Parts: sequence; C-alpha cells; structure tokens
Amino acid sequence: MREIKFKGSYYDIGLNNGKQLIAEKEKGFPPKFSHENLKKSKAYEKEVRDYCPGLLEEMQGMAESSGVDYQTLVAFELTPYRLKPQCLVFGITGEYTQSGRSMLVRNHEWLEEDGENLRVLTIQPNDKLASYGFTFHWPLLSRYGGINESGLAISSASASFTNSGPGVMLNIAKRWILDNFKTTEEAVEFIKLMPKVWGTNFLIIDRNETLVKIEAHREKTLVTYPKKGFDMITMTYEDAEMRKLNPNESPNILKLFDDRRKYLDNWFAENKGKITEDLIIKILKDCDNNLHYHDKAPNGTGTYGTCWSWIVSPKSNEALISTGPPCKNEFKSYTIDYTFPSKEV
Repeated sequence: MREIKFKGSYYDIGLNNGKQLIAEKEKGFPPKFSHENLKKSKAYEKEVRDYCPGLLEEMQGMAESSGVDYQTLVAFELTPYRLKPQCLVFGITGEYTQSGRSMLVRNHEWLEEDGENLRVLTIQPNDKLASYGFTFHWPLLSRYGGINESGLAISSASASFTNSGPGVMLNIAKRWILDNFKTTEEAVEFIKLMPKVWGTNFLIIDRNETLVKIEAHREKTLVTYPKKGFDMITMTYEDAEMRKLNPNESPNILKLFDDRRKYLDNWFAENKGKITEDLIIKILKDCDNNLHYHDKAPNGTGTYGTCWSWIVSPKSNEALISTGPPCKNEFKSYTIDYTFPSKEV
C-alpha cells in the first residue's frame, strides 16, 4: 500500500500522478491495445468529456509526465477493455452501531496478490471536494470507492460485464462523485443521468445517514433507500426485474449472492444496536461465511479472492484498512487528513 497526496488543478494532479507511473512501465504497464480498441475508446472519451470533463485534463497531465500515449490511458481507464473486479460492499446507519456512527465496508475482490498494489489517494482538485479514495497502482485516475470531506462514502460492485455501449465506467463515476457531491441524493441523480457501460450496483451513505442502493444498467436504474438501516451489494443484481437484464448470470454467482445476503441479514438482525468495527472485522476474517473466498486462478497465475478491505464512516476521520485478505492480515488505522504539503512532493 502507498499513500499519495496532491492538490491543484486537474492537470497538475495528473502531472504528479504520472510521475508515479514511470517505474510501472518496467513492470509491463500499460497493457497493449489494438488499433481497433484505441479507435473505439474515443467514443468513451466523448462521454467522459460530457459528464466528467475535468478528468480528461488530469489524464492529459498523466500522459505528459509518464511518457505514456494519451489514447492508451483513455483505453485503459475509460473503457471496458480492462480489469473486471467483483466485490462485496455493505453499509450500516449509525442508529444500529454502538458508536452511533454509520459505516461503509468493502471487500475488493480480485487477485489476492494485488493487495500490494493498493494506492490510497488524498486529493483536492481546485474548486472541488477533497477526497480519500482507493485504487490500483496503475493508473491513478480511477477510484474503487472512498469518502470525501463532506462525509459522502461510496463503493460499488459489478453486476454484469456485458458492454451496453459507450458511457461512464464505474471507476470514473465514483471518482467524479467523490470530487463533486455532498449528499446521497446528488450522487443518485448523477448515476441516473449518466450512460452506463457495465451493469453496476452502487452503495452510498452520507453524513445525514442517508443510505442508498442503486442497481444500474443502461436500460434501467433502480434506486432503493432501505428502511432497516442496512443493505449490501455484491456480484449480481438483487431485484428480479434487474436480473432479467443479465439473463445468463452464473448459478455460482447467484448462489454466492444468496449466501452472503442470508448471512449478513441474520448477522445484522442479531447484532443491530451493538455493531462495532471489531465485530465487522471479525466476520470479514471468517473463512467459513462466504464473505470472502480463495479460488486458484487458471494456470496457477495466482489466487482470486479479497485483495484489500476497508471500513470508513461519514462521521469519522479514521479509515481501517487490510492490505490483503482479511483472514491473513490485520486491519490498521489510518487518519484521513485533508491538509496538504505546502510544496509539491
């Protein structure tokens, strides 16, 4: 894990982030894209220009300082020709926790070995909100969740990988939301408006204790404000009508969803009112409750499972982070600090 802090214009943040990527070029980054995929990426670039315009300035800065072709960065960051993470996220309002603080919890599921590539970025773009977000080492534009200075916390889980056309990818949507929105309702309106690429579930909670689950698809977006102070998302849609939009879902994925839903619903019912971070960490570490798994990747290339986990609260400046599978690693406390060095680092 590496912590990175920058503030300034989007372009300046990109220049600084691009410097972080120079060493990664020796490790085989970025991947090679065909001429066809580079050409197709221009349609996704246009959607991001329309809905998240400043982020292209950041990408320009990254291309300049890293020496990587701009359109290659576009193809990697803004299109579906890239990583396909599937994850577990759950949120709890403060009414049901011992401390009275709401919490958002995420298991990021990919290759376990990629835990070492976790990057945590604290940024402050000019005239935007400061945020504390999680991403991989390459590149540093995306966010796979996080929290901003207004106390809005967000994460997501992919619900399908069917490409429904050019739009705003989940990793870019979350970054833009952290940069711009203070409330759950504002974020919901943006997600409803933006064109979707993959099917994606979002979970958002803000400082007002407003928790929402969004099941999003280009054809339909379903918004649910749970009444019980708890909800979860994971690898597939939950709503029956939304599942019709992904009719070929794997039976194994559906079973995993059902296992996780049943376990977490029972756990919440038994513990509501006395839920603590330690209680959450205990269930994240348990290898028998299906909240995480350890599956060998094809050809012995690694192990699929949880590569990192985190817990944040809209009313706390502390993040609890496990930089690898929770059953094999401890959660450490990190301070979320929105002050920045006076000089560029």
